[in-house]
Amino acid sequence: MALVDNRAQRTFILCALYFAQGVPWGFMLITLPTYLAYHYGIVDDQIGQLKAWILVPWTFKLIWAPIMDTFTIRSMGRRRPWIIGAELMMAITLFGFVGMDDLSSNMRMIVYMYFLHNCFASLQDVCTDALAIDILPPNEQGQMNGLMWVSKLVGRGCGAWALSLVINKYGLGACVAVQVVLLMAIMAIPIILLERPGEKRFPWSRGQASTAESSVRNPLDILLSYVRAFSLTTTLVYVIFALTKIIGYGVYEVISNTLYTQKLNPRWTDIEFSTAAGLYSMFPIIIGAVLGGFLADRFGRRLILVIGYGGFSLMAILFASCPNMWNVGWFSMAYILLSESLNAIGAVGFLSMAMRISWTKAAATVFTTFMTLSNISHIVGNWAAGPIRRLFTFTEYGSSADMVSYELTFWFVGISTVLPLILLIFVSPAQVDRARPLKS
Repeated sequence: MALVDNRAQRTFILCALYFAQGVPWGFMLITLPTYLAYHYGIVDDQIGQLKAWILVPWTFKLIWAPIMDTFTIRSMGRRRPWIIGAELMMAITLFGFVGMDDLSSNMRMIVYMYFLHNCFASLQDVCTDALAIDILPPNEQGQMNGLMWVSKLVGRGCGAWALSLVINKYGLGACVAVQVVLLMAIMAIPIILLERPGEKRFPWSRGQASTAESSVRNPLDILLSYVRAFSLTTTLVYVIFALTKIIGYGVYEVISNTLYTQKLNPRWTDIEFSTAAGLYSMFPIIIGAVLGGFLADRFGRRLILVIGYGGFSLMAILFASCPNMWNVGWFSMAYILLSESLNAIGAVGFLSMAMRISWTKAAATVFTTFMTLSNISHIVGNWAAGPIRRLFTFTEYGSSADMVSYELTFWFVGISTVLPLILLIFVSPAQVDRARPLKS
């Protein structure tokens, strides 16, 4: 049996690969910034720049996708060679952190190393998404997107919570060791499982490509298919939506770090924040993402997008309207849990819709374009968090100016998230279906 013939196998490998992305993701975007904010007092601008530089390599997905669509070792499958190579390089690049326990004097090197690591993490993500497009039948896409996203979020939660405990007790080197062992273990899965019957496990193994398709495809053919894919109103509008949808989330992600660990009374420790944003939020996120994937298949992807991102916007506005409740533990905790869960539901809807409207021979590259633009939206939000809060800091409020700036910034988070949802009126999967019968 191979992935194309066995639903259990393809579910297992796609979820495992997304889990492998989630663990370092949780450490880099939750544990490390929160640790630095609590122990070293770094501010919004520094956290925003750190998170943004970590995310920048994810924009390279647009470069990786056409290369991967064009070249492969076809006898091993269209995607497996790339996945195995990416997993190996993800593990190797983490070794640069060994011995780097003095974070205060190694911040620049930490950024450089995680930048390099994420170059290969983004490649692995492209490969996994392309594999999903290749092997998933349409009736599995919504639910599978939910399971894949849940797997990444479980990895993110485990990475954020568990590695927060590890870094506080054993230091950065121990965090690196945990991640390397995990990546090497997960790399064994695509080595064992084949995409299609009869393909080679390694280049020197027995077997052959299951189709006559060449290992090298005509780049011009891919380019023309790519351009044609964006000739529709639906795909063009979705480009704009992808570029704007989570700017607000990117801002929220940064300012919540400093608000909770530096401003609240009593302020949260880095372990408390990482546990809430990682471990505790994992359970409602799982429910929301799985339910979102099921409902996307049943009632439509557009509805799930509105519920997820619209709900996230509403929570931000509610939080901004109740600053007198911020120091109440259950209220601040509920905001984190609901915000992360609703954003996850929106992300499942976004992934499912992007997969649904990706078409032509360059479908993997088209899908990756949407993912890349979404990452740019995230980066812009991270980078802009500090400047936006400074913009909303008015000296006439005196000693309360700092907290007022947080209130206004959370208002910005809510409004900037709800406005892009208007664009979904012009997104129609049926338009893509009508275009599909044409030779692609």
